[in-house]
Amino acid sequence: MPIDLSTLNIIFGIFVFLFGISIGSFLNVVAYRIPLNISIVRPRSFCPNCKKTVPNYALIPVIGYILTHAKCNKCNYKIPITYPIVELLTGILTLFIFFRFLTPINVLEAFPAFLTVETFQYGKFHFNNFVPFFVSLWILYTGIPLSIIDLKYRILPNKIIYPGIIIGFLISCFNHNLGWSGSLIGIITGSGGLFFIAKIYELLRGKQGIGMGDVKYLGFIGAVLGWKGVVFTLFYASIIGAIIGILWGIISKKGLATAIPFGPFLASAALAISTYGDEILAFIFKN
Repeated sequence: MPIDLSTLNIIFGIFVFLFGISIGSFLNVVAYRIPLNISIVRPRSFCPNCKKTVPNYALIPVIGYILTHAKCNKCNYKIPITYPIVELLTGILTLFIFFRFLTPINVLEAFPAFLTVETFQYGKFHFNNFVPFFVSLWILYTGIPLSIIDLKYRILPNKIIYPGIIIGFLISCFNHNLGWSGSLIGIITGSGGLFFIAKIYELLRGKQGIGMGDVKYLGFIGAVLGWKGVVFTLFYASIIGAIIGILWGIISKKGLATAIPFGPFLASAALAISTYGDEILAFIFKN
């Protein structure tokens, strides 16, 4: 019986989206607990206000928010709308990244036991097909909690940054376009370069303009994207940050000296580079 590729894409799409919103639910936990030094494993999810354990149905991504009427069933604490937004955003971006780098056929090639349909001539499984996918997912799944924490507390926790660098380095060891040496150069370029810029700014302006969290985060980005990824991430993050900063200064009437967190801009720029880096580089060097 022939396999309908459209049906296969829909089935995989639903699974990937459900996986993504589930990860998004976990990222909400990470973003809430890490700054408060609470374990991300225990205790079970609880109401931030009354500390009572939430019911099981409330843990269902997105749907739980609707079933609880956006309130704690114990104290009527209003659950922030950001929770389902983060879950939906993570699900949508996970789905996009999957179909950007992979197809259902690529996944099926990883499991020979499923390759029994004569309709398709499957080739060998290539791990290299999955490396860019893992890189983008790693940037996404760390960038979301880091952005939330930076926006709320103006910090980028080492508990996420340091493991991020280590795991990013390990992923890069399987990336034939980067390798361990390229990853190491990226780490040094990212952290060292931004640290140098931060010190120059501090000397010229007499005040700190870039936090050490941003310095370490750019080293993290360098671990998975290499030195070229660092340069373009910093370039695009600076442009976006400047535009948003100017607009926010005008709207808030606080002027151009308004300080805004840089972490979310680094995260969004790094995700764009990891997803469309080849096209961006080709466009730049062609023109």
